[in-house]
Amino acid sequence: MKIFLEHVFLPFVLLGFLLPATTVRATHNRAGEISIEQVGDCASSLRIKATITTYTKASSTQADRDTLTICWGDGRCEQVARANGPGIPRKGELLENDTKKNIYIAFHTYPARGTYVVSMADPNRNGGILNVNFPNSEQIKFYLQTTYTFPNPQFQGCNNTPVLLQPPIDLGCVGRPFIHNPNAYDSDGDSLSYHFIAPFQDVGLVVPNYLFPNNIAPGPRNNLTINEVTGDIVWDSPQRAGEYNLAMIIVEYRDGVPIDTIIRDMQILILECDNLPPVIETPFDEVCVVAGQVLEFKVKGTAPLSETRQK
Repeated sequence: MKIFLEHVFLPFVLLGFLLPATTVRATHNRAGEISIEQVGDCASSLRIKATITTYTKASSTQADRDTLTICWGDGRCEQVARANGPGIPRKGELLENDTKKNIYIAFHTYPARGTYVVSMADPNRNGGILNVNFPNSEQIKFYLQTTYTFPNPQFQGCNNTPVLLQPPIDLGCVGRPFIHNPNAYDSDGDSLSYHFIAPFQDVGLVVPNYLFPNNIAPGPRNNLTINEVTGDIVWDSPQRAGEYNLAMIIVEYRDGVPIDTIIRDMQILILECDNLPPVIETPFDEVCVVAGQVLEFKVKGTAPLSETRQK
């Protein structure tokens, strides 16, 4: 498990500027990330499109954000309005565990080619997170950043950061392996590597009193790993029900050289699951059927006893 990749990614120091403070205190930020696209002709354009995606507690309507502040890493910050409608979740935007998806889109033109850190910070995280300043996680700010590089257009073409297709909100069960993959897609074909880090609360400042999830009720049956090549997260197995936050840094490489990073902050809800999933038995593993023909067969389904009832 790696806390920070200073030895891997020295050019990408946590740059940026402190964001304006706000007196609003609420319990709403669960997860999110920032993705970036290069806009226009790669040979001449220094314009990007930044998309901030956050996942917040839907029932915390008093803390709903119709705008956020984005800082571009060149000394400029600005307010950006939410792009996916009002505070009331629309169809497809209300996820598991009282969670709402918010999208904020902004465009920016830089003065010169280089490497920039695009960031946002917002009070506060939701309350009750077991591994973030527990029991006062709602007092901790929520911070995201993405490091972006304009490549040499003669030799390297355009640059777009990866898009993470799997939402950073997931569910698991006490005593059972939890598996998650961010399902990252890079339109430029760049290679990616994945590493755990501690979540941040501001520029270069990690959240206080953070524990990796496997350090809550630790033991030989509580292990957390990430595959640096595939991004597979395996937690085998959670021992305590509740909400946990886990952060990762995704490093993008072109021709073996790191050019971008995305910090994703995700939240996992671990439940006490009484019932095991049903076991389905069919008379074959695979079958070929001509289109239009009817295939009839018997299926046997059994519902095994829960682990607590087996003891």
